[in-house]
Amino acid sequence: MTPEQLVNKYSNVIRDMSNQGEIMAKVGVSALTFIKERVIEKGVDAEGSKYKGYSTKALLVGGKSFIQKSSADSFFKNPETKWVTIDKTKHLGVLPGGYKQLREMQGRQTAHVDFSYTGRMWADVNVVSTPGDHNKGVAIIGAKTDEGNDKLAGNTAKRGDILDLSQREKADLELAYNLDTIKIFKKNGL
Repeated sequence: MTPEQLVNKYSNVIRDMSNQGEIMAKVGVSALTFIKERVIEKGVDAEGSKYKGYSTKALLVGGKSFIQKSSADSFFKNPETKWVTIDKTKHLGVLPGGYKQLREMQGRQTAHVDFSYTGRMWADVNVVSTPGDHNKGVAIIGAKTDEGNDKLAGNTAKRGDILDLSQREKADLELAYNLDTIKIFKKNGL
């Protein structure tokens, strides 16, 4: 290979690497998949620890606390339900088993914390970085809406950064990035 051919091949590599948007977009999607699988399916943080379980401390609930009207009806129509009046106008039921019981009444799993009651927060969490960010080697995961950001911030304040990556996940993403980079060199005959 002549020096000119080698320079041409490296120029092509540099050109292809300067537009790394596709690689970073793929890394972002993979990172999000890792996080969702670990947190939603296993209830494990980035350090490998289970999140502290759902609260069983008594909880005051109103009609809007329930997703399913049938669960609300059965709770509020139960003669054993205890009531609390707040500000002389709000009547709330006392749910003795706390948030864990509320989840169970809605048919939600309680074996581990999955940050998913309605599912709206996780539906809102996505790769939010722009193609321009990706071309600079940056992929950002976050919520797309204010409501999602508020839920994410609240959950993070209570339990830590739920969108953090484990060391293993970071290593896997780095490997995937490197393999995609090697493909660029191979594509250009190097």
